[in-house]
Amino acid sequence: MHLHQINTKAMDTTKINSFDKNMDSFIDKLLPELTEIYKYIHSNPELSMHETRTSKIAADYLTKYQFEVTTPVGPTGVVGLMKNGDGPVVMLRADMDALPVTEKTGLPYASTKVARDGDGKEVGVSHVCGHDMHVTWLMGAARLFSEHKDQWKGTLMAVFNPEKK
Repeated sequence: MHLHQINTKAMDTTKINSFDKNMDSFIDKLLPELTEIYKYIHSNPELSMHETRTSKIAADYLTKYQFEVTTPVGPTGVVGLMKNGDGPVVMLRADMDALPVTEKTGLPYASTKVARDGDGKEVGVSHVCGHDMHVTWLMGAARLFSEHKDQWKGTLMAVFNPEKK
C-alpha cells in the first residue's frame, strides 16, 4: 500500500474531535477518584514482592469494571483481562513496588511507613520511584476501556507487576 492509498474516511477529524471531547469530559470526572487512589497508594507504599494491599486495590478495581482477574501472579501480581470481540491484544503494565527510602517531601499524604528490608534492617518506605502513579494511571485506563467498549475491539490485558523485572 502506498501512502496515497490510505483511506481518509478512517481519519475523519469530526469523529476524532468528538471522541477527544468525550474522553476529556470522562477524564475530568474520573480525576478526583484517581487523585484519592494515588494519595492512598502514595502514603501506603509496600516493598517489592510485599504489595498485598496495593494488589488488592488493583484487583478489586479491575473486578468492579468487569475484568477477568487473576491473582496472585507470582507473590503479589495482578492480571486483568477484558475481551471485547475480535481485534488486537494489548497489554498495559504498571509496577507497584516502592523503594526502601524515607520520604522527606513534607506532603500531607507523605509516607511515614517503615518496613524490614531483605537484611532485616528497618527502613523507611516510599514511592520516590513513581510507581504509585503507575498503579493509578493503569486503574484509570482500565476503567476508561471498560466504560467505552463501544469505541474499541480486541483484548486488553492490565498487568500490575510486583517489581520492575
